[in-house]
Formats: sequence, structure tokens, C-alpha cells
Amino acid sequence: MYLGLPAIEWFGYLASILVALSLTMSSIVRLRWVNLTGSALFATYGFIIGSFPVALLNLFIALTNIFYLAKMHRERDDFKIIQLSGSDQYVACFLETHRDEITELFPLFQDQELPRLDVFYLVKNAVPIGILAGHRVDEETFCIDLDFVRPAYRDFKMGRFVYDPEGFFRTRGIGRLHAPVCGSRHDRYLERMGFSRRGDVYEKQLGGR
Repeated sequence: MYLGLPAIEWFGYLASILVALSLTMSSIVRLRWVNLTGSALFATYGFIIGSFPVALLNLFIALTNIFYLAKMHRERDDFKIIQLSGSDQYVACFLETHRDEITELFPLFQDQELPRLDVFYLVKNAVPIGILAGHRVDEETFCIDLDFVRPAYRDFKMGRFVYDPEGFFRTRGIGRLHAPVCGSRHDRYLERMGFSRRGDVYEKQLGGR
């Protein structure tokens, strides 16, 4: 008993909150995982209190989440990185559409820098999902000034493809990647991708260096 309510009711509230929270998530994978947890707890709650319609409905939702998560795990995605001009109209449109979040995640980035940067589409299954822009620091070092992916596609798969130690950058003769410390959640993403902080930059060695 807590605040006059039995523990089982708090259990039900927790399940409800998780289901509701999942519906606010833009990442489909994260939505499915949180919704799976919430619906599984709600199904358990339904069985405990003897409400079988609640239990069976949420059990069905949980199984549906498992089915689609397994399907997403089995699917082989086709990723591509396509170079383009910083003056491309799509780049300007993309940046303007996502202006607020780009400013939040990359406070040091300025559109005026684009003409001097190497700019790339990030493409998944023929759908442009993000933009990467950066510049060479020296012959073998490339600095990532912008790496933005649309929220619905933030499941780390694109990131693992981009930052594969033997992948895209390595084939271009680049052995080291830099990215500025932004003081945002993007820093945690860089660490997840294998970058290590070195003062005011993140660094990742490629090709077994």
C-alpha cells in the first residue's frame, strides 16, 4: 500500500505510463520496445486482477510488437552514402525542415560553411534519411561537422554503416575521424559509435590503427 493505493494498482499505472510514453517516440524501434514492455506488464496486470479482456488485448499487442521487432531484425537494409554539392536545394530544404533540432544538436554548425564542406546524403532503402557534412583536417583526418538523421531512423544502423572502421571513410584514404564536442545528446551517440573524447574533440581511429 502506498498513498492509499495497493501495489497492484501502481503496477497498472506503470504499465499505462509505458504504453502512453511509447506513443510519443519518433524512433519506430524504440517505440516498439517500450510498447512491448508496457503491454506485457499490462497483460500481467490484467491476469492478476482477473480482467481477461485487458489481459488478452495487451498480450496480443505484446506479441505483435515481438513479431515486428523480429521482422526488423531479420531485414537486410540497403545503405548508401551519396556525395552532393553543399549548394544543392535539397540540402537547404532538409536543413530548414529540421532547423530547430540541428541547432540543438550541433550548436557550432553554420549553413554558411556548406560550400567548403564535403556533403553527403545518407540513404536507407532508397530513402534519403539524413545528411552528413565535414572537412579534411589533413591527409588522413576527416572532421564531422554535421551528422543528422531524421528521428524515425535513429536506430544506430546507419551510424554503424557510416562509421564502420573498414567502410566508407577508410575507402577514401581516411584513417582518423574527428567531431567537435557539442555538449548535447549527440555526444553520447558519438561515444556509442566508438569515438573517444580528446579535449574539445571526439576521435575515432579507423582501419585497425
